[in-house]
Amino acid sequence: MQDLLEFIRNNLNQTQAQILLKALKNSHNENFFSFVMKNINIICEWLNSHEFKENYLNNPYPALINPNFIDTDSSRYCAELAWDLNLPLPQHYKFIYISPHGVGAAAFLRYLNEGCNVLCFPSWTSPEDAKERYCMHYMHLNSNIKQYAINISELNIPNFDKFLALLNPNSKIICSVRDPISILKHNWGRDWTKITRNYPRDFDLTYDYRTYIKFLTHNAKTEIKVDFEELNNSVFILNFLLQYFNKEQIYYLDMNSIIPKNAFKTLDFLARKFSFTPPLQEKQSFFKIQEFQGYIRYLFPITLYVNEKDIKNRFTINNPKIHDLEIDPLNSIAITLDRPRENEQINIIKLIINDDLSNDIALYIQKEDLEKLTNNAQLFTIVKEYLRDFLYEIKKINHKNQLMMMKEEEVLSIFNANKFLASKFLNIFKKEYRHLKQNRPDIINSWKYYQEFKKIF
Repeated sequence: MQDLLEFIRNNLNQTQAQILLKALKNSHNENFFSFVMKNINIICEWLNSHEFKENYLNNPYPALINPNFIDTDSSRYCAELAWDLNLPLPQHYKFIYISPHGVGAAAFLRYLNEGCNVLCFPSWTSPEDAKERYCMHYMHLNSNIKQYAINISELNIPNFDKFLALLNPNSKIICSVRDPISILKHNWGRDWTKITRNYPRDFDLTYDYRTYIKFLTHNAKTEIKVDFEELNNSVFILNFLLQYFNKEQIYYLDMNSIIPKNAFKTLDFLARKFSFTPPLQEKQSFFKIQEFQGYIRYLFPITLYVNEKDIKNRFTINNPKIHDLEIDPLNSIAITLDRPRENEQINIIKLIINDDLSNDIALYIQKEDLEKLTNNAQLFTIVKEYLRDFLYEIKKINHKNQLMMMKEEEVLSIFNANKFLASKFLNIFKKEYRHLKQNRPDIINSWKYYQEFKKIF
C-alpha cells in the first residue's frame, strides 16, 4: 500500500491524486483495489491525459480509466468494478423515463414493456441503493437486450448523486407530467396500505371471496398528512432532476396522452420519435387497461384451484359456509386472476363475463386444463358461477370506490380553507414547472384544476 501511495504522489498532481484516493477510500470492493494495483500505470496516464482534463475533470465522479478503451461484459464483477471506476453507464439505452409519483407511470411502463418490447424496470421496484441500480442497468446494457430504458421516479436513494453523475447528460428524456391538483388527489386520496398484501394468494371453490372484496374496499376515512419531504422526494422531482440533463433533449408527456383512448396512438408516435418498436395493431385492446381500476393492481395475481372435491362445500353469497382452505395444487386445475398481459396460457374471461371489466382482468388457464374443465360440465358450470359472482362483486366495489375516492374539487377545497398551505404549494408548483411553462405552456394551460387553483390567489 505504501508503494502505491508513493507511486501516486510521484505521478499525479494533488487534484488527480485526491480523485483516485477518494475512490479507493469509498470502495469496499477487493476486486477494485486489485484492479488499481495492476493497472496503476494506465490509470495515472489517463488522469494526466488531455481527454480526461477536457471531459471528466469537472465531473464530481470522474472516470478513473478511459471508458472507450476497456473491455467489459454483463457480469456482476464488471458492473461493480465499473461503479468503483466511475464509468458512465453504457449509453445505448433508448431514453430515460422520469416519472413523478402519480403521473401514470405504471400504465406507461406496462405499455412499453408488454406492448413495445422495451425493457424498462419500474424505479419503485428496483433496489433501494443507487449502486445496486447502476449494477442492474450495467449488466442489462451489456447483455443482448436490444431495447432498454431507465426509469427514475424518486430521489431519496443512497448514492443517488453518483448514479445521476454516471448517466449521459445528453440522454433523451421522456418526462411525464400531470395536473398537480390531480397528482395530490392521487397521493392523498388513495389508501396506500393496500400495498401490504395480507391475504391468501391461493384459494379454492370453498373460499369466501368477500375477504378479497374487503381488501378492495376503499377506506374513505384515511387521514390526509401533508409530508413535504416525501412529496419532494417522489412527486415534485422534476426541478431537481432536470439540472443533470440537457434540457433540449426533454420530451414532456402529459398523462392525458396515455389514458386508454389515447394510449395506442401516443405509443405509436413515441416509438417513431425514440426509435423503439411501435405497438402492433392487434394489441390495441391491451392499451384499454386502466392501471388503477380500484385496487385490483394490488390484489392480483391470485390463483383459484378447482377440484371436484370442493363442489359440495362451494361458497355462494346465499349459502356461505366457513371451511379451512385445504388446497391440493397437484390434483387441481389452476385459474389465475391477473391483469391482462403477454401470457402463453388462455384467457377465459369472456367465457365468464363480457363487459368492460374484461379489459382490466384476465383469467388464465393452461390449454390442457381448459379441456379437462370443459369436459366436466357440472364442474365447469360451478366454476363459471363462482367466478361470475366474484367478478360481479369486484365490479360493484370498484364502482363504489370510484364514488368514495377523493376528487380534485376536494383538494381545491382544502386549499381554499388554508391559504397558507395553498401558498406553499404555489411556490412548489412555480419552481417545479418552470421549464415546462417556458417550453410547453399548452400543457399547463390544459390543466383544468391547476387553473382553478391559481384563482385562489
